[in-house]
Amino acid sequence: MAIVSYILVFAILMAFVITITEVAKSLLVAEMGMTPEFNPHTLVQQRITQLNQRLDKAMVLVLNALGMELVSYARERHTYIDRTGNLTNSMGYVILNKGQQVAHGGEMGGGEGQEAALKLYGELAMQDRHDYSLIIVAGMEYAAYVEAKGYNVLIPAQLKADAEFGQRMKHLMAQYDAKLKEMLK
Repeated sequence: MAIVSYILVFAILMAFVITITEVAKSLLVAEMGMTPEFNPHTLVQQRITQLNQRLDKAMVLVLNALGMELVSYARERHTYIDRTGNLTNSMGYVILNKGQQVAHGGEMGGGEGQEAALKLYGELAMQDRHDYSLIIVAGMEYAAYVEAKGYNVLIPAQLKADAEFGQRMKHLMAQYDAKLKEMLK
């Protein structure tokens, strides 16, 4: 939701910049008889496109780091007895962008646990169409049953994500806003 509002503000700022550059261009032609050799509109569009590409890369880096932290956190705080290692090894995360898998990690050890996590990523990607999603999974089919019995599987990671996700996105968007303002000077 926050990303959508920033995109709207970004579109308004871009329209403002285009208006200013068009006025400057017309002043050069009318007042001084000069015709600029460059198109300020194209230059602004190129810079904004580059800034958005940097934002996409930064978003993936932030989500990747958070995903790794959350999976480690869940593994450290599980309360079930891990007899086979499959449930713990099936913990992982996937980052999706409009349903396309951008990155994944955390699953370990190969075998049944890791295979279950990878299979679940594909199923989740088909259902998700958000701009960006970070999904933490325990891929074994019995993970929900274990958690329903009162044992921690992913609950600690969910609580940590609830506490930290908003802060990290605010920080990232503040950096984006600062770069945008710098560019518009």
